[in-house]
Amino acid sequence: MSIGRIYSALVIAALLATILPAAPAVAQTDVSIRMALDRSRIGSNETAVLTVAISAAGQKQLPEPKLPPLPQFDIMTAGSSTNLQIINGQVSYSQNYTYILTPKQVGTFPIYAASAVVNGTRYESNTLSLEVVKGSAGSQTIPGGAAESGVSSKDLFLRAEVDKRNPYVDEQVTLSVKFFRAIKLLSNPDYVPPQTPGFWTSDIPPQKQYYQTIDGRDYFVVEVRTALFPTAPGKLTIGEARVTAAVPDRSRRRNRDAFGLFDDMFQQGTNVEVTSSPVTVDVRPLPAEGKPAEFSGGVGDYKISAAIDKNDVEVNEAVNLSVKVTGQGNIKSIPEPTLPVLDGFRVEKGASDFKISNLDNQMGGVKSFEYVLIPRQSGRQTIGPITLNYFDPSKRAYQSLNTAPMTLSVRQGELTTGAEIPYNPVSGQTLDLKATDIRFIKTGGTHLYRKGRVLLTSPLFITFLTLPLLAIAGGMIDVRRRRRLSEDVGYARLRRANAVAKKRLKKAAELLAGNDDAAFYAEISGMVLQYIADKFNQSAQGLTTDRVDELLKEASAPDSLREDTLNVVRLADFGRFAGGAGAEVTKEMLFEKVRNVIIGLEETL
Repeated sequence: MSIGRIYSALVIAALLATILPAAPAVAQTDVSIRMALDRSRIGSNETAVLTVAISAAGQKQLPEPKLPPLPQFDIMTAGSSTNLQIINGQVSYSQNYTYILTPKQVGTFPIYAASAVVNGTRYESNTLSLEVVKGSAGSQTIPGGAAESGVSSKDLFLRAEVDKRNPYVDEQVTLSVKFFRAIKLLSNPDYVPPQTPGFWTSDIPPQKQYYQTIDGRDYFVVEVRTALFPTAPGKLTIGEARVTAAVPDRSRRRNRDAFGLFDDMFQQGTNVEVTSSPVTVDVRPLPAEGKPAEFSGGVGDYKISAAIDKNDVEVNEAVNLSVKVTGQGNIKSIPEPTLPVLDGFRVEKGASDFKISNLDNQMGGVKSFEYVLIPRQSGRQTIGPITLNYFDPSKRAYQSLNTAPMTLSVRQGELTTGAEIPYNPVSGQTLDLKATDIRFIKTGGTHLYRKGRVLLTSPLFITFLTLPLLAIAGGMIDVRRRRRLSEDVGYARLRRANAVAKKRLKKAAELLAGNDDAAFYAEISGMVLQYIADKFNQSAQGLTTDRVDELLKEASAPDSLREDTLNVVRLADFGRFAGGAGAEVTKEMLFEKVRNVIIGLEETL
């Protein structure tokens, strides 16, 4: 490079250093807001990505634009990014906000302008339209900016793979989403996981990063793994995953002059989106052959153990019984083991808990069940064996495990004489004349006299005096309530959650009397999930038991109520897809359980 060119570059750099500090004062009110959709047509079981970009010359602090009302969609925030551009010495800032839109119904819906107030002035964006069709709209995602930037599908791409294509119900399917790139990125990519209807999901951390050579080209790979547990037999589709990344714009030709020194310093970029192909798995139902009568769910490879905290007690002295199930599988869905008949004990169910572990990408863990046993008779008492029935997909057969019997020595306590004699209440009991808990009739003299009343202190007068004030106050409260119900969607859902649950409970009672078992179980599961979603202003679509457990923990709900709530949903889902909730839980029992759960949640939340 000649000395003249170097001198010119230094002069230009000095001019830029002089201009840049003054740039924020130029065109501070030059604000623009733009909205864009990743596609204009989606299916009812798909999502759309809405991006709102706000930019201003010399304005570094930009507010988040306010979205228009979108009642036809559930909206989830997917992050934001900040960009800086310098054009002809003028600094321009832009902030991009990304939202995921999940449709609630089919149709063509307008998306009105987003708005923001900057320096006391209100600015509005363009308007859009989004068409929602029933089912799937097909693969219409166009890589944003790919053609203009010169980036090809061999530079970066996304793949989704599963380790099983024909699993059993509740058998783990490991989903791997791999992002391949052979070019550098200008910012961290934004990842939108695929929709997984019909599956229980659990992340498998951590993300894996490695290099892989394909057709002689080296790629940097980021792999995200998720454990999926299908809840129903049949063909289930895993939707497309999506990654949006900022890449260098190769379409801009490098200038062959002094300004070329700044091409790398102020490199222009464009957003490119890549998607994976949907994946379909064909889920097999659990076989009917060899199915135990006591089987109520549980797929995997497990072991069971039991222990009591003491072996020598007195009559009516509590004994803690702990039952643990360990192994690989969907440990959260493991049902309660079958206890034997314990005639000599009163049994109280305690709390249950689970811990999830990950071993070689296989989910598993420990689930504990606690019981309190109160012996009623003296002598040697036997506890057990306790039975666990589950289906092992690797052996394609049902397994039945029993714990070893436990012996308990029960002594007759000093204060438990006659404890073995059953007590039967008898009508016409004679009161103890020495009892001190009875208030007898007073027989002494009593003087009664009449007190005069003043009109101003009369309760009737005070009531008539305060009625207008109470009416005005009640009217104001009602107006406020109605206004808040119309403006605050979360508050409206919270207030109406109980009424909606009662209405669905009534419908479940009608289905209970009919013969459509699948509809009954679906109504029970949907009612509980809808009630939780309304209480916490969440989307009922895709609400999992894990998320329900987190929400109830955040609301400080009692452990027993949380467990009962999750158990009702699991029993309903199992009954819906397995043709019954189990031999021990009838439809009538499940209906009573869900009614008690709704009452308990209404009292707690």
